[in-house]
Amino acid sequence: MAYVSLLALFLTVTNFVPVSAIGFVPLVFCSWRFFGRSYPAFMTPFAAFTFLVIASTLLYDPQSFLEFDFYRRDGNFFISYAPIFAGCLYAHRWDLNKVLRTFFTFAVLVNLPLYAYYVAENGLTSIFTHPGDSFGSYFIARNAAGGFFAMLFCLGVACYLQKRSKLLVVLLAFNALMLFSTYSRGSLVGAVAILPYLYFGRKRWLLASLIAVLLLVSISMAIYHTDPTVDYMGYTFSIHNQDEKVANLDIRYEWLWPRALAYFEQSPLVGLGFGSFDDHIGSIASYFHLLGVPSDVVIEHSDSHAHNSYLNILAELGLVGLTLILAFFWKLIEWSKQGAAFAALVDGGRNFAAFRFVEISSVCLLVMSATEHRMVSPSNVLILSLVISLLLAARPLAVSVFAFDPRARRTGVAQRRPSHSQGVTSAR
Repeated sequence: MAYVSLLALFLTVTNFVPVSAIGFVPLVFCSWRFFGRSYPAFMTPFAAFTFLVIASTLLYDPQSFLEFDFYRRDGNFFISYAPIFAGCLYAHRWDLNKVLRTFFTFAVLVNLPLYAYYVAENGLTSIFTHPGDSFGSYFIARNAAGGFFAMLFCLGVACYLQKRSKLLVVLLAFNALMLFSTYSRGSLVGAVAILPYLYFGRKRWLLASLIAVLLLVSISMAIYHTDPTVDYMGYTFSIHNQDEKVANLDIRYEWLWPRALAYFEQSPLVGLGFGSFDDHIGSIASYFHLLGVPSDVVIEHSDSHAHNSYLNILAELGLVGLTLILAFFWKLIEWSKQGAAFAALVDGGRNFAAFRFVEISSVCLLVMSATEHRMVSPSNVLILSLVISLLLAARPLAVSVFAFDPRARRTGVAQRRPSHSQGVTSAR
């Protein structure tokens, strides 16, 4: 089963053929292994958020679970995050430092021919005059490509922090150029944001401040652009600006973000229902202005989202949903920080790059989520969730704690006892 996750990881370089979604396969064959094991603290809010999503979908539109378009669009949370649960069900003893360094090298090299052709055809700076001529690589959407290269950049930085080499510097430079050529500004901001985070020592207060600012700015922008004369539950916004990038900003600030805020105001506790943002809702029954129950709903599974993960979650799952997903990332980042420290100080550096990648890519994802539909997008999240899956399944190569055995006094040989790595799923 570990090879399934490894194959899925190497296939995240494209979404033309979505084979990278096979990370959920262990759930089908080994689900009984959930029992009798211990799990890191981040699994509690993650499981609670997953149950909320399932319950919300069952109440709002249970038929969605039988439709392919649901998983491809409104319900891609299941595709993106299922590998985390899968990582609780299998085991491996690989050195993830080598695995991730190999994957990073592969991912950059496999994109180089396409990027060389793109530069030869368009040049490096053509995106400033023709935004539509951006680099998409093996992805359908430019934002998907940008999110992938931003997460790949985080992986390269993590590998460099584990083992410095000139080759990694060269590959990181090419990775950065590819990211730049996607002209995905949210992805660029996310990748750049990890540098001050690392420079200022990865403090918890810094992370808390970052999340608070992202939420405050998102909600403030939605309030500022809300027009009280517009019915955001039924009004359709039209784009008039010919500049594609400016038009994208217009539709977000003037229509999608205020619409998400309007949804949230109708049902601030648990939202109007998972996957509801792009649907036509005829009427809403309000209970104490805390819970709204929609009716006369026309379901649509489309690519229309709030283009801001925080506002989209508030609209569909309310304060409960947003609190749970933020608690998940808060605990996940702390777990990966402790795992990297344990790897560096006790475990001979094993899996250090994987833990560090989980930490800094989570920060990158949190930043990108304020600009686009990032927090549940497979092109952005699958690298992260598959690495978490491999970390959860990791077992120590050799024991690292020595215990004295009185029977060995005459030989002077110390006996070894097994010890489990920090934060790794282990059998009780």
